[in-house]
Amino acid sequence: MSNGIEQMQTEFHNKATALFFPVYHAFENAVAGVSRKNQEFRFQQLKKQYAATLEQELQMAAKDILKTYKDEKHLKEADQMLHGFIKDYLHRFIQKINDL
Repeated sequence: MSNGIEQMQTEFHNKATALFFPVYHAFENAVAGVSRKNQEFRFQQLKKQYAATLEQELQMAAKDILKTYKDEKHLKEADQMLHGFIKDYLHRFIQKINDL
């Protein structure tokens, strides 16, 4: 793996972590008064909304990183790698929500 790709990977994980937890905590606050027993539909709506927000923010972070490293020779592989990371972070987000 080239040094540029390693730097992109590190930069993305740092940004993704910085985005993940505030969105998760905002979700927790949003559902604090929602009873899953009586309002499961509302809970699912909020879950979908916050997952979409996280995905959008992660995509913007990936796009910014790709712009910064636009001269990297393995940019296509880096793009695919970042999209895989986005899927991983979304999966973790949904798992964490489902554990509530």
